Amino acid sequence: MLPVVRTAEPEDLNEIVDVLAECSAWLKSLGIIQWPDRFSSAQLSPSLKAGDLYVVDGDSHLAATVTLQWSDSMFWGDRTDAAFVHRMGVRRSHAGLGRDILKWASIEALGRGRRYLCLDCLGTNHRLREYYEDHGFSMVGEIPGPIDHAHTVAHGPWTAILYEKAVDLG
Repeated sequence: MLPVVRTAEPEDLNEIVDVLAECSAWLKSLGIIQWPDRFSSAQLSPSLKAGDLYVVDGDSHLAATVTLQWSDSMFWGDRTDAAFVHRMGVRRSHAGLGRDILKWASIEALGRGRRYLCLDCLGTNHRLREYYEDHGFSMVGEIPGPIDHAHTVAHGPWTAILYEKAVDLG
């Protein structure tokens, strides 16, 4: 059964920052520098205002967050046949939920007539790359990380690996 994913509200913003910080700390404990230690509310506010920031409620705290965009010129140019996943973060207490969030994103993409689900990740994050490949995504490109991207600002130059998956319900 798919999780109930809802559009984030302004009052969720601080907890979304906490979810992403927990994920960042966990990744760092594995030797993976994926994100800044903490995203600022200002970095997430544009996605919140656009209605592209989503959450999954847990028992007493948010279980997960994801940004699902309908355009992504920074990484994908003017592409209009896809939905774009960013900043998917799942609390360790809800490990395994990412797979279901990707299914939810596929359904959302289909509902808007999009044929692909696309995402990018840090080229050196081999564990995450394997995760996406295990979930049916194929590498379709590689680009230098944008200079004004949060990762570049926090950690310096990097390479983004571009992944896409044809949308289906399987």
